Amino acid sequence: MKILNVLNVSNLSNLQADSGYVFQKLLMKEILRQRPDWEYFFIVPKGAEHIDDRIQNIELEFGSNKYEVRFHFPWYDLKKRLETILPKVDLIHINQSEQTANFRALASSLLPSRRIPLVTYFHYLPIDPSRALGFSPEKYDSAAQMIVNSCSTNLSFDETLNLHNLALPIFMRQIEALMVADQSIICSEFGIDLLVGNAQKLVPDITPKITAIPPPISFEESEPGRSTVKDKNKVIVFNHRLYNHYGPKEFFNFMDSFYANVRTDFEVVITDPTFGRSSERNKLDSSFSSTREKLLNKPYVRLEHFKERSEYYRRLGGYKLSIGPFKPSALWSMSVVDTMACGVPVACPRYACFPELLGRDSPLLFSSLEELSQLIQRLLDDEDFYRNSSKECLTRVEKFKVEKTAYEFIKIFEELSRYEK
Repeated sequence: MKILNVLNVSNLSNLQADSGYVFQKLLMKEILRQRPDWEYFFIVPKGAEHIDDRIQNIELEFGSNKYEVRFHFPWYDLKKRLETILPKVDLIHINQSEQTANFRALASSLLPSRRIPLVTYFHYLPIDPSRALGFSPEKYDSAAQMIVNSCSTNLSFDETLNLHNLALPIFMRQIEALMVADQSIICSEFGIDLLVGNAQKLVPDITPKITAIPPPISFEESEPGRSTVKDKNKVIVFNHRLYNHYGPKEFFNFMDSFYANVRTDFEVVITDPTFGRSSERNKLDSSFSSTREKLLNKPYVRLEHFKERSEYYRRLGGYKLSIGPFKPSALWSMSVVDTMACGVPVACPRYACFPELLGRDSPLLFSSLEELSQLIQRLLDDEDFYRNSSKECLTRVEKFKVEKTAYEFIKIFEELSRYEK
């Protein structure tokens, strides 16, 4: 099978820390291990690394910001690059969902007598349930509940994608993707509820073929984290981007109170996946810079940055515990899974994707800040609870191993290729 894979990029200045790139690199390598006779044509930014001899890079100028990658489509350039390749392609895999209809139209115009099977993966949605219900963890058991509770046809948008009301056009392009893709995939069941439930507010009859497949984790790559000796200090890691919608303000307001009123024998490490961020991206969202400066003035906070994945996992494994993002719209969290794969317990809000990620009955889920306070203290002081939580995280993350994820994709790809229209 020959697959055209279209990458999504959100961190062009630091590709090795880009979640979309890490996802596709892991996925393609494992698919090729399980299906060694398959080949890829991979649309990537200029200068991307060579991954495998069976993966042919097709280098393009990618957009320099989050709106350009969603709205710009270089039809003429792609037509020239793909007109000799598309006749060889058995399946198209789109990871920038907003470009799905564009690729369907281009493929149809180049090969009007053949419909190449097309799969699209939704990595991000511009929909924000927190806008409908307010920031209150106990309200977010599932997106289905959110939709029932809101009882409204109004859409609530992620403010980071809604500059000058652009979130609705972005979401409309994702609805287009649902309509033209032969198979849609998203990270979680929560994501299906959020995407389809809100799409049906605008297009009531839409019934896409959609399934949930979470992003992969490589146990081989994360091994340094499991063999690392724990830091002697009690270190809590906030391993997320410092944008407002990841909840750093809410979390560190809580930690200020925790530090002032409960205990001081800990420190919090913030990581920096946005290191080297371009001025073009800063222009659209500078919140992370001001947030980082404020956080580094706190007596219990320090910053760590990792240039290599191996160093990243080695340092993660040395921390005592981690906190999931305060993000009610989270479809998934690769940073949480990375930390779990190192055997580090992660405390997460009981909303969005996190019950799926940790297990709905996990003691690491919290529904209030008081529960979070008690949970942190228990993880710091109760060694039996800590060991059990560490083991449970390692057991749970087995569900997301790259071998399993790749096989789920293979099954879909093979089924679609058998029934090409």
